[in-house]
Parts: sequence; C-alpha cells; structure tokens
Amino acid sequence: MASIETDIQGEAAALEPTPTAVQAAVPVRMQYRRFTPFQRWVHFFIMCSFTVLVFTGMPLKYSDQGWAQWEMRLLGGVQSAGIIHRFAALIMVTCVLCMLGFLARILIKTRGHFWGPGTMVPARQDLQDMIGMFAWFWGKGRPQLQLDRYSYWEKFEFWAASAGVMIMCATGSMMWYPQLTTRIFPGIVLNFAIVNHSGGALLAMGFVFVFWHFFHAHLRPEVFPMDKTMFEGGLPVDEYAHERPLEYERRVREGTLRNVLVPERSPSRRKVENFLWWTITGATLVVWAAFSLFVVWVASFWIGSF
Repeated sequence: MASIETDIQGEAAALEPTPTAVQAAVPVRMQYRRFTPFQRWVHFFIMCSFTVLVFTGMPLKYSDQGWAQWEMRLLGGVQSAGIIHRFAALIMVTCVLCMLGFLARILIKTRGHFWGPGTMVPARQDLQDMIGMFAWFWGKGRPQLQLDRYSYWEKFEFWAASAGVMIMCATGSMMWYPQLTTRIFPGIVLNFAIVNHSGGALLAMGFVFVFWHFFHAHLRPEVFPMDKTMFEGGLPVDEYAHERPLEYERRVREGTLRNVLVPERSPSRRKVENFLWWTITGATLVVWAAFSLFVVWVASFWIGSF
C-alpha cells in the first residue's frame, strides 16, 4: 500500500486520467466503489415499489377502461389491488425515511456543509455539461463532459424524484385517511390530492422513467444496454477516471483515491451478478415497453377527448 500512495502522489502532478496512469496509480485488481450497499438496496426497493405502485394505481385512475378492469381482475379485485398498492407505498415511504436519515448523517458529518464538489447540489459545471450535451443532440459535435461524482442528469433525477415522492407521500396519506384529512382541511383539498396524486404518478412514469431515466441508464452508448454500476456498486478504475475526471483528479490531488477503492469481485460472484444483471435488464425492458405503450395510449386518450 505504501507504493500505491507514492504512485498516487506522483500522479497528482500530471492529473491526466489515462488508462496507463491509472494502472500505475492503483492495483489492476482494484475497482472504484461508487455506491454503498445501503444506496444500492434503497434504489432496488424504490425501483420495485415504484413499478408496483404504477401497475396497481393506474387502473384505478382509468377504471372505466376495459384494460383497467382486466388488470383489476388479474390482481384479485379492487380491494386486493388497494392492499398491494398500500404495501408498496409503505416500502416507498420506508425508503424515503432511510434517505432522510442518510442525509442527516451527511449533514452531521460535514457540519451542515452539503454543497460543493462531489455533492448533489447543482454547480456551474453541470450547466456547461448540459449545454454541451444538448449541442451534441443538434449535431454540434460530441462534448468531452467534465463530470464529478454526480452528473447533471443524476442530480436532476434526484431532485425531481425527491420532490415528486414528497408530493406523492403527502397526497397519498390524505387519500388513505380521508376523514382525518377533511377534519383538518376543507374538502376541496382532498380533490386536490386525488388529482395531483394520479397526475404526479403519470408524470413520474412518463417523463422520468420512460424518457429521461431510461435514456441515461440504458441507451447511452457508454452503458448500453444497461448501466451496471448501481447493481454492482462500482466500476473499473480506468473507466472511473474516464467517466468522472473531476472527482478522479480531485481524489488524486487530495490523496483520497484509496478511500474509494475496493478489491475486484471474484469470477464466481461476477457470474451470479451477470445473471442477475441480464434478468433485471430483461424485466426492465418489459416494464419500459408497457409504460411506453401506456403513455402513448394516454396521449391519444387526451387528444381524443378534445
């Protein structure tokens, strides 16, 4: 480990994250740990609970449609679907509480300093990366993104999902306990909750999942057909240096690169992970196709209602 530290300090002078330099800085069988097991499990339960909430909630919103009635029968009726929906909602709320506790831990550890490099707070570089990416979409040439620990699209998803989950939890609680809600607020607030709960779920499903999240997690050339980082927890150091140059250079400069390095997984474990990865990829594609068809149906339904 002493030789590693020496090489890392020598690397700080060049700050050029090339594969050759990476191999000189760290052992070949080490990889960058991007997400902790806690973060990965929370993501997994959010993914599962969100999917169940959509499949059990949307038939209630369009209960007069034939496909919704068929799905209700498949789920065992409206009462059974409601129980499943509430159970998935409890899982989602538990994940929210876990993330709030995780945020509180960060605030305590950093003494309230939760912005700056390597955080989820948007920075000027995020705007520059986004402008460069959109320019590429219009044929202006592919940009060399200078990504930190979190990219601009990950920050957008995080804050959009955080705001959406808070709204869904608040409006869902009002609908779950309507009598208590109307004791505290006027009755019109319950109508507001119903409209915003279903509308917010439709927005989250259509924009965040079908378009934004699916593109960045599955269709980007660097990760197609799926970004495995969230499920594996990390990625090879050379890929990390190329994909997140700002964080890599900062850690080399500060001498903290070893803090995020873990031994590479064994071949047997990688086989299991690859099996799970392809299973999840297949399931995700099926869900995405179903959600996409539903979004198209909703759009045509709205257009036809005018």
